[in-house]
Amino acid sequence: MATKRLFLPLQRISANLPPYSCLKEHRMLLPPAFMRTKPFPSCVNASASNRAVSGTAGAVEAFSNPSSSVVCPQVLAVWFDNIYPIRLSTWDPRHWWATYYARILKDSVKKDIIPPASTFKSNFSYLNSVSSIKEGGLLMRFEYDGNKQDAFDTITEFVDRKGLRSMVTLGQKIRAYPVEGEPWIEDLHSSIPSTRINLDFVGPALPIETLYNEFRRFGSMFDVVVDEKSGGKDAPRRGHVQFYSTRSATAARVCLNGKVINGTKVLISYEPALSRNFIFKMLRDHPRISIPIALALLALLSYLIFDPMRVFFITNTVTNRFSVTRYISDISETMKIAVRRFFFGSSLTSDKKSDYDDDDDYEKQQDYSASFAERKIHENTLLVYLKEAPDTAMLVHGPKGTKPSDLVDKCVQAEPYVLRINMDELINQADHVMLDRFADQFGCFPMFNWMVSSGAILDTIIAAGTGSKPGLNSTCEDQIKLVLEYANAAFNNIVTKESIKRQRLADQLEPVADSQEYGKLPEIQYPVVIIEGFLSNEKGRQSFLYELMTEWVSTIVEEHLAHVVFVSDNPSAFKYLGRAVSNKTVETITLKDASHESSLLYVYRRLGLPNSKPLPAELEDSVLAIGGRLTDLEQLLQKMKASLKAQRAAHGHEDLPQESQLAISILGLGPSVKVQDVVASASMEDLRDATIKSFNDMVVRSETEIRKAGLFEDIGAVISRRSEAPTEWSTVQMWKIVQLLSKFEEISYDDLRFHALFKGDEAPIQAIERAGLISVGHKDGRPFTIKAGRPLYRTAFKRLESDPKYAAIMGLKTTKTIATNELANLSALENELNLITGQSDSRLSWWARGEVRKRVDFLAKKIGESQRKIAALDAEQRKLSKAVKLEE
Repeated sequence: MATKRLFLPLQRISANLPPYSCLKEHRMLLPPAFMRTKPFPSCVNASASNRAVSGTAGAVEAFSNPSSSVVCPQVLAVWFDNIYPIRLSTWDPRHWWATYYARILKDSVKKDIIPPASTFKSNFSYLNSVSSIKEGGLLMRFEYDGNKQDAFDTITEFVDRKGLRSMVTLGQKIRAYPVEGEPWIEDLHSSIPSTRINLDFVGPALPIETLYNEFRRFGSMFDVVVDEKSGGKDAPRRGHVQFYSTRSATAARVCLNGKVINGTKVLISYEPALSRNFIFKMLRDHPRISIPIALALLALLSYLIFDPMRVFFITNTVTNRFSVTRYISDISETMKIAVRRFFFGSSLTSDKKSDYDDDDDYEKQQDYSASFAERKIHENTLLVYLKEAPDTAMLVHGPKGTKPSDLVDKCVQAEPYVLRINMDELINQADHVMLDRFADQFGCFPMFNWMVSSGAILDTIIAAGTGSKPGLNSTCEDQIKLVLEYANAAFNNIVTKESIKRQRLADQLEPVADSQEYGKLPEIQYPVVIIEGFLSNEKGRQSFLYELMTEWVSTIVEEHLAHVVFVSDNPSAFKYLGRAVSNKTVETITLKDASHESSLLYVYRRLGLPNSKPLPAELEDSVLAIGGRLTDLEQLLQKMKASLKAQRAAHGHEDLPQESQLAISILGLGPSVKVQDVVASASMEDLRDATIKSFNDMVVRSETEIRKAGLFEDIGAVISRRSEAPTEWSTVQMWKIVQLLSKFEEISYDDLRFHALFKGDEAPIQAIERAGLISVGHKDGRPFTIKAGRPLYRTAFKRLESDPKYAAIMGLKTTKTIATNELANLSALENELNLITGQSDSRLSWWARGEVRKRVDFLAKKIGESQRKIAALDAEQRKLSKAVKLEE
């Protein structure tokens, strides 16, 4: 039999419906006036129709005239089940959706559910229908002047024969039940359908056998209970029926509510779910006990739902399986090529990136190792580490500008599972911002970071009301540890799947296969964790992140879950990791500046010049001054290219069509001209001018950086520092380093440490090193030499020291500081001398008097030396003052 699918939207629930009965056999209860579709039958006494009798549903009660010979039609009702989804709770969104689409139900009911009038044995007349969205069904009323059982059978057989189904309930078959009681359709929010219904007997209690026979047709039952002792003497007896299905309970309540069985009227209501009733009662009566239980339920919910979600999203971030970002670059590049072809044609379009795309800088993606042989060794070391099973961590560090991140990025291009963590984006941020960024870098979602800020407030409020702390307060460390635990679970899942995949391939090989076949098995692909900016701001806010990350790394390395690569420019990172990961030896890759020959080769490659073509002497001198620092070399070449392209752009667009010039001005596009062609067409004089200008700009910028960061000459910074903690080094200490490094390529660490300005304190030197202004070289595990933080800084040091006015000002500050220290020393010597010489020699023995004279002589010599230093400093101050004296 073909099955007809029916979509039945809902109608808003009406108020109370009337009870129904046959006019011949029982009294008749007429519907409210707004539900009548036909006038009162003529057999009903008009005076009787005016009398209202209160019923269970609040309906209008009428009666039939027993003496009348006219046969009046019966008002009957049928309940159609499985029309809508049953309402599960007060906030069930399906209920609102079904209510919205209930307006067209009346047209569908009369056409699709009710059989034609010709199929009935007697006269059939449709009255109306009311939807009970909460109970998932439809109540249909009709008039029938024959045997009511024939009408019920006709409707039931019609519904079963057509196989009607509702798409709202995912295709469940619609069922029809005759209504024998007084149905009560209501929309009370407190009454939610459940599998258990309560029975109130108005009259003697009914036996279990009778209840079973009445309720069994609606579905399988779990239990039937009759409590004859409930209530007082005049209170109605009670019972309950437990169904297996909620649909059975709703059909039974609608069809049998108010039915008189053996002289007892049965009133039916839903019993609230045990958990919901228990929780509400517990929260009302026992708040101290309910709060821990509620927290336990929330923890269980998190464990069952949120924790798997977070592990899934972290796994997705590492594997990049559902990410669309990798396709964005291809789409944008295709659009750029299409725009170029539209404006310039295919002759001026290249599939490669144009040299005018400075933001993308296609040439930056070339292989650095072809020019820097030193980096090739480090690349091989890192690649070997990534191919082995994770047993320890790797530290890639070097001075600022050596680009350790580029080295790591190149080595992990072929790795399928990579997780990047940028510590610089987390340090010195507000707690909620830091937590959001930390979770976002891991891809951990959802995270309820608001609990960190609101947990303490909730703890205080609940403790004030209940007298006990619920422990809702959560710290940043707790949230971060949770994210790291989820990351461990994600790594474990990835490694487990890789191991299973490799084992399956091994099982496919025959046991007699030779070793070469087994050697072709793929290795397990472990995740790679890249932690960038490690220890770059060890004294900043949220610096506890460094310790938490190292503890986490120690855990995943011990469990062989992932490779870990730290990227840092802090020279003390190795010592920090050595203490944190004490049970493992951290492998280290230390990047240094390239040699002069490698730097020149790199310049030739980037400029596209043959090795036989000589470079201007100014360019070679600039490369020598830069000293092989990769970022400075890159900046120099970029400035040179920009200068050369600016000269070409001034003369290169006059012969282009007008639409091409419009595209250049609006879209920033241009013909695909290679930089090699620009450099090759430039004269030696153009190269020399571009080099001098570019190198001078870099030196001036370096001078500004030194004066602001090292010598604290930024006025805004000076004003803001008045309310802040003092700096870690003084201006004169930095100036002394500038003076020394402008004369010597490197200086002794110990000699500088015990200078009069440092007095043996290495904290200022280490702070200056962390700022990147100097670089400390080690020998036999201890600091030995000091160099400029960047080779270019040495040129800037020379220029600062060669400025007579500026050098005189800094010299005055230096001599004043030293003179102040010397005066304090002289004052201490004089006080001691006065104390000794003021004592009477008569109270001392001849031997003691001799020793005192020795001490007096020693103090006199020290006073003389200090006085000579002060005199020299005073002379130096007079000399320097003449250099900055205003001529009037």
